[in-house]
Amino acid sequence: MSDNIINLAEEAQKKGKFSLADAIKGRAYPETSVDIYIDGSSAFELATVSDELKKIDPEDSEYEKLHIVAEELSKKIIESKLTFHMRGVGQGVVERITKEASDKFGVDNGVNDPEWIKYYLCALIAENIVKVADAEGNEDESKFSVDDIMDLRDAVPIDSWEILIDTMQKLTLASSYFDAATDSGFLPKS
Repeated sequence: MSDNIINLAEEAQKKGKFSLADAIKGRAYPETSVDIYIDGSSAFELATVSDELKKIDPEDSEYEKLHIVAEELSKKIIESKLTFHMRGVGQGVVERITKEASDKFGVDNGVNDPEWIKYYLCALIAENIVKVADAEGNEDESKFSVDDIMDLRDAVPIDSWEILIDTMQKLTLASSYFDAATDSGFLPKS
């Protein structure tokens, strides 16, 4: 029995083969999550109420009424929170999306074409989203399409949309740093 254990230990310590395909698939791209709030109407009302509160003496009876309204609006905004869990993508995905956008809009580099840019950004964000959770913790792990993200873009307040774009760009840039740092010159020679 002890010979069997020794053999197993020796076998486990031997250098062996690995699968390059599995190693590549398991690359750890940067991940993060960001919160956006989709109740822009309540946010606007809260800003208005907050401005009013600054003008009123806290001892005034109107102050307490407005303070209650502000708390209710704050609660509605918090309940509208969506948490986007996002992961960077590799250069191949960026190139594929660039080609898709160029093919769709008939241009080689559509950075001056608003529709090309809209498609490109929405497609990249769709690729970055791992899952979305609502304020109650319910999760949507769907594979989002470009059309899904275009609908999202049209529905959320602009500042929320900008948060998603900024996050996608940071993750994509971080992925490109990783890709550059692990090019063939980085890998050890055997």
